[in-house]
Amino acid sequence: MTKLSRNIIIFSITIILTLIANFQANANHNQHVFEQANELYQQEKFGEAITQYLEIINNGYENWQLYFNLGNSYYRTGQFGRSILNFERAYRLNPKNEDVVFNLHLVNTKVVDNIKTPPLTEFINDVKNVLSKTALIWLTITAYLGLAALIILKMFLSKRRIQRLLQIILIPVVIVLLLATSILILRINENTSVKYAIVLTDKVDVLGEPSDSGTELFSLHEGAKFKIEEYSGGWAKIRLSDGNVGWLKKDVFEII
Repeated sequence: MTKLSRNIIIFSITIILTLIANFQANANHNQHVFEQANELYQQEKFGEAITQYLEIINNGYENWQLYFNLGNSYYRTGQFGRSILNFERAYRLNPKNEDVVFNLHLVNTKVVDNIKTPPLTEFINDVKNVLSKTALIWLTITAYLGLAALIILKMFLSKRRIQRLLQIILIPVVIVLLLATSILILRINENTSVKYAIVLTDKVDVLGEPSDSGTELFSLHEGAKFKIEEYSGGWAKIRLSDGNVGWLKKDVFEII
């Protein structure tokens, strides 16, 4: 081994160890700040707790409990829009947690706008979210392997009775595979391309075009949730769950 090669290896190891040490130091710092923020919350110093929780998020760290506690802190200070925003973020990371679901439902009762979701859309959302993404992945893999095994058995087992039985089993396996794959693709697409946001100001006007001179279509209030379809300059085209569409300034909302 040449001296240059030895120096490169030593340098690489030093860099890796430094990165690991910095990562561990940041993790320890975030945990310390999180515990401090929880203590401040228990002491009903909600404003100070919010500052501490936000410091952790600004450090690039996130988990459902952090957003959940931040949502509770905003709720206790009457900032219902930001409370909903953070409960939604907690729900995105842990949709099965009962406390998250309950608190999100509770704070939504404070929202002025009563935006109705069509029954069919609500049913599709319920079906789509009945399983976690991890469960969907395993179900898809299991169904695929089951389908492959059945096809192989059909190729090598020639008895008519067995062929008939395999054919009967094959149909539900194919249906499960198609459904699981479709829902999984839909969930992945939503997480990567579909963006939802929450109104954070008391009241905003939704216009018919991305301009201050646009026609006022309707108004939204703090805490209202909508889907973002596109951007144009400082404006965003939004769609509500009831199908209403319009343009909104980007500085009055925040992405979930």
